[in-house]
Amino acid sequence: MILIVIDQSIKITINAYFRECQFEIIPSFLEFNPTFNIQHSWVNTLINKNFGLNVGLLPHVILYLFIGVFFSAYFFYYRNNILKNSRLLDTSIIFLYAAIFCALIGNLIWIKGTLDYIYLKPLFVFDLKDTYVDLAIILFIIYVNRNRAQLKSIKTRDVFLYVKKRLLKEKT
Repeated sequence: MILIVIDQSIKITINAYFRECQFEIIPSFLEFNPTFNIQHSWVNTLINKNFGLNVGLLPHVILYLFIGVFFSAYFFYYRNNILKNSRLLDTSIIFLYAAIFCALIGNLIWIKGTLDYIYLKPLFVFDLKDTYVDLAIILFIIYVNRNRAQLKSIKTRDVFLYVKKRLLKEKT
């Protein structure tokens, strides 16, 4: 929750007081440039810019929810069956959930689109939520690399059977 509050507080402050402000942080590399992204994600912005396609809001929301469910299944399987005590995995999933909730808030609540404010020249404008995603991925890759031997035996089918078993157990 703290990560979500930080992300949204920064956006609320920028929107209220610094919307028209623009300056270079690192010349010719990073720039503070608040922008409402009506394309819902930087990936969609690049797709729209290069191919003229706009995926739209609903597919983004569905994708965020799918990612949350998919990674939750793997997380709980790993946590309960493989490595019962992994701060690295826990931290990765915290950053991932914060990013997903921030993305949902940004796409569903901010009327003008998601507010991004750091421009990585000449590629795209991003925000703290995008950094959460990057940290989640980096930590997860480190986790997988460190625990490669234990993770080799995992099959996606086993994860889904585990989730199904847990869901059926909780219903009864």
